[in-house]
Amino acid sequence: APPELREQTLVLVKPDAVQRRLVGDVIRRFERRGFKLVAMKLLQADRGLLDKHYQQLRQKPFYPALLSYMTSGPLVAMV
Repeated sequence: APPELREQTLVLVKPDAVQRRLVGDVIRRFERRGFKLVAMKLLQADRGLLDKHYQQLRQKPFYPALLSYMTSGPLVAMV
């Protein structure tokens, strides 16, 4: 398909899965279903990045707990 018709999806392997060493299993499951991994990055998300990503959830009562969880350890972002 031409690049303008190609769909890309962000996949986040969250801190608990990284800690439990499940990154390889997650990648394997996506690849088994025919998805192609084009980018991957291990990062420690900061509040600024999470505020942008979860902008629609900022007013929800669970948002502080979500921030705490997502900053509790490294995560893996994949496209």
